[in-house]
Formats: sequence, C-alpha cells, structure tokens
Amino acid sequence: RIREMIELPLKYPELFERLGIEAPKGVLLHGPPGCGKTLIARAVANETDAYFIHVSGPEVIHKFYGESEAHLRAIFDKAKENAPAIVFLDEIDAIASKREEVRGDQQVERRVVAQLLALMDGLKSRGQVIVIGATNIPQVLDPALRRPGRFDREIALSIPDKNGRLAILHIHTR
Repeated sequence: RIREMIELPLKYPELFERLGIEAPKGVLLHGPPGCGKTLIARAVANETDAYFIHVSGPEVIHKFYGESEAHLRAIFDKAKENAPAIVFLDEIDAIASKREEVRGDQQVERRVVAQLLALMDGLKSRGQVIVIGATNIPQVLDPALRRPGRFDREIALSIPDKNGRLAILHIHTR
C-alpha cells in the first residue's frame, strides 16, 4: 500500500497524468510506538531517491508569534524546491490536535494546525511533494487533516510478530 501511495507517484508522475487521476498527496501512518513508522518513511524515501525532510512535531512549536507557522512554510518551500520530496511529520499529534479542544492559552497550536491545513490543501499545487504523518494516537488529530486531499490514506501498523522480528533482524544484520 505504501508503494502504491508514495513510490508510484514519485517515480512515475506521468502515469497519473496520462490516466487523468490525482496522485495521492499524503499518507498517515499510525500504530504503537516501536512498530517502524519512521523506518518505513525513511525506506520509502530511499527507494524513490526523493528528498527527505524529517520533522519532529514538537520541534515545530516556537514561543514567538508567527515563528511556528513560518517554520512550517519554510519546510514545505524547501520540499518544493527539491522535489520530488517527502515531508515526514513524526509525532504529528503534537502539532495537529483537534482545534475545538485547544484552550485559550494554546493559540499557537490552533494557528499551526490552520497553517498545516493550508499548506496541505493544494490551493497552490504542491507538485511532487508527498506528506507522511506518523502518530501513535490518531484519535487526537484534527478531523480536517484526515480528509481526502490532505491525508488520502491511513495505514495502521502493528508490532511485528516473532517471525516478523526475525525477518527484521536478518535485514539489519545482512
């Protein structure tokens, strides 16, 4: 599923143009800590030779007014300049929680969510920039983020079983 959602649009954009369909713009990975969400994002970037920007959610928040939003815009601008690119938003729940649950003293979070929605919206074409979000608590994300056009697909990951762990160990010890 990840290959279909990310690899194909980045490697063969002409295929989507010829078929007249929109390439997916984002994928949300969710699962318990340690299930490999970050590793999967890095592996996909490596497979596609895409420019990879890893952003940890808490690193986006700054204390001065407007800095957090400017930081997000700079990340997306850098991705556009280096397209094809993957923007990986790790711990996205730290910057994109439900806006209606944000208290008065947390207005930065509300503005950051609004800026992220605007950047992902595609009002200006993002070109070959795909956003991968990762979280272990998807239920706290703003519902507007989870609609098509932003995160087109959600992929639930689970902790690998005994055979899966053995396969991973073999890969890392090759």
